[in-house]
Amino acid sequence: MTMIETETIACPACKKKQSVDVYQTINAMENPELVQKLMAGEISVLNCTDCGHVATIHTPLLFNDHRMDLKIQFYPEHLLVENPEYVGNDYLEMLKRMEKFRHDYSLFMPDLNKPRNLLVVFSLDEMRNQIKFRTQLFEMANSETND
Repeated sequence: MTMIETETIACPACKKKQSVDVYQTINAMENPELVQKLMAGEISVLNCTDCGHVATIHTPLLFNDHRMDLKIQFYPEHLLVENPEYVGNDYLEMLKRMEKFRHDYSLFMPDLNKPRNLLVVFSLDEMRNQIKFRTQLFEMANSETND
């Protein structure tokens, strides 16, 4: 499920406060158009209506593509420096939720019995690079099986 929150954020350049859609999760299967926006650097971006300044809002973001069995969690690097306990606890809680989901639904969804990995990155560029790389591998593997 894709989750978006609207937050009031001050422009870093002129300080005018404005509403910005900040993405917390992106589900590639439900919203493939958001994957394109993420890859283009258009997710969680403030476009100041006063001064025209453009700034990326660096908040945690979970990317999930069930088709490729890919989960990538982005934590902004500043969080790792300012609040490493939050990052560690959030990551461990996410693993617990994934395990509980697997346990609760594996009878109905046999594919859930496969081990799941959660890749963690600390820059949006690295998230985009991982998505590109994993998509390429997925497409190569699928083209080999279809030949």
